[in-house]
Amino acid sequence: MLLGIALASPAQRKPRVVKAKRTPIVQHEETNTKLYQQMLPATAKVMFFDSVVVDKHNFMAYLPVSKEIGTLAVNANADMANQMGSYQNEFGDRRILAQGDSAASRLYTQTLVGDQWGKKSVIADFDANTYPHQNYPFLASDGITLYFSASGPESLGKRDIFMSSFDSDKAQWYKPQNCGLPFNSPANDYLLVIDDLDSLGWLVSDRYQPEGKVCIYSFVPTASRQSFDSDGLSDAQLKHYADLRSIKDTWKFGNRKKALARRDALVQRIKAKQQSADGMAFVVDDNTVITSPSQFRNPQSRQLYKQVVELKAIIAQTEAQLDAARIAYHNGNRGVADNIRRMEQQLPQQLRDLHATELKIRQLELNH
Repeated sequence: MLLGIALASPAQRKPRVVKAKRTPIVQHEETNTKLYQQMLPATAKVMFFDSVVVDKHNFMAYLPVSKEIGTLAVNANADMANQMGSYQNEFGDRRILAQGDSAASRLYTQTLVGDQWGKKSVIADFDANTYPHQNYPFLASDGITLYFSASGPESLGKRDIFMSSFDSDKAQWYKPQNCGLPFNSPANDYLLVIDDLDSLGWLVSDRYQPEGKVCIYSFVPTASRQSFDSDGLSDAQLKHYADLRSIKDTWKFGNRKKALARRDALVQRIKAKQQSADGMAFVVDDNTVITSPSQFRNPQSRQLYKQVVELKAIIAQTEAQLDAARIAYHNGNRGVADNIRRMEQQLPQQLRDLHATELKIRQLELNH
């Protein structure tokens, strides 16, 4: 295993990272062989560029997740068996959380109304018998794609990662789909995170690990699922990738050096934000993070950064209004459909304007 970079709040005791040892691995129930064989041909071709083994009970401390894609957390002072995960979006006005215990748990949604959290609403579209022990949700940046873990008849053995998306027209979630191999295994696969902004992903699993440990795999997500159909692999070779026996063997599927650089830049950006009193952290390149407007070398950059702040505020307002409209539609108010369509058209352009302005600032700073 290759050790990755662990993050911890400056006020917290830094968790201890250990290399994988030759100790007995966790024993799991028998693999759902039929399901495994069905999934095998569709094994995803993905580059896993790094991994780190950490204590299971506090693995969240090691995930370099920026505030731009939301906040992940677990209920405090709970043992691992009763640990319930939650996700809150980057604006802090919407969250998806697991509630329950080791016997049973469900996913709920909740929206901030004013300065108070509204009533929690169970995601009834996820059948509790088909997907028991629902936990560790993560909502992708599109606001409609949800990843979570669960056990049950559609799992390979223990916990698997499932994916669902929200149909705004019908105001319901689609039937969850197993994320397949190599993201799932007969072991416990707890959490899948996709950072579209930095083109990075993380998978948390206790496959091949001793009791009390998990491995956080870092990978590069692909725009669409890629398979091994044209590679002419034998069943044994395909199974090697499906079971994620060696992350080093996947490095040929992408540019590992660039992935590591993006991950390191992300870690630097997060740390800079933690240390900056005003919360500013503008990344110029892998070696330069600006934490105050006065640090811009080009006067035009300072003016453009004001536009960045304004654009982010506009985007935040649009996304908040869009979330509220989608919830209203979900609750039966069909009159907001036109507003939803309008904002869904506005938001991509606003994001493009933001990206173009940030790119212009970086060019000015690098050429100054």
